[in-house]
Amino acid sequence: MKRRSRWIHSLLFTIPFVAFAGDPLNAQEVRDDPEARALLEEARRQVVVWDRFPGFKAKLEVGRDGNRSGGELTVLPSGKVQVELQDREATEWAGRIVKSLVNHRLKLDTHTHEDAPVTFGPQDQHPQGRLVKKSDRVSSTYRIKDRQIVQVNQKTEKGWLSLNVLEYTPTLHGSLPKRVAVFQFDEKGSLATSTVFTDEYVEVEGFWLPKSRMIITAQGGKVEVSTLQFHEHRLLPKEAAKAPAS
Repeated sequence: MKRRSRWIHSLLFTIPFVAFAGDPLNAQEVRDDPEARALLEEARRQVVVWDRFPGFKAKLEVGRDGNRSGGELTVLPSGKVQVELQDREATEWAGRIVKSLVNHRLKLDTHTHEDAPVTFGPQDQHPQGRLVKKSDRVSSTYRIKDRQIVQVNQKTEKGWLSLNVLEYTPTLHGSLPKRVAVFQFDEKGSLATSTVFTDEYVEVEGFWLPKSRMIITAQGGKVEVSTLQFHEHRLLPKEAAKAPAS
């Protein structure tokens, strides 16, 4: 459970998202379509990122399995995350979750995407928008609606993964994923894990920082609910940019 959840968290929001028609992961080798590539790249640019990020500190409270642990969080301009909580296991878990959040807010040119042909799928009236397929190693497919990535499907070592953005938070400079449902299927196509992430944000001196995250996971006949609450955000002084990245 922990290994699979960790993999999902690390993938979440590295995303550009997907959907399916017929075989959702049938992203075959095709010629690159400039129009499809432009649509995908524009949708990626709609997501708010941190440009010239100074880093920040905040109080952090984590709730897991009925237990709560409080402490401090520091995010350096490099993206390095430092979590100090009362409980060691909670510290390690929260560090992975916050690292995923940070990685997806950093400026786009810090992200790397596999260079592979991008094309449109068959034209249809799907409620999640236009189908875009990418012939990368994980056979990514996307649904894009109103210039936003709404769904992403990708192959995994033991099946496939579907991420669905149920709601965005709009801002003056783009949008932020607010509610995302993640479905993990095994090699037989059976649903193995279902996870819903709900994020809230707060604007601090022009930067949209995490305010809270709730994670609800259903697996093996159990439902687990975890939360992260961020308080008293404060941006770091410029001198923090000189801090080592590791």
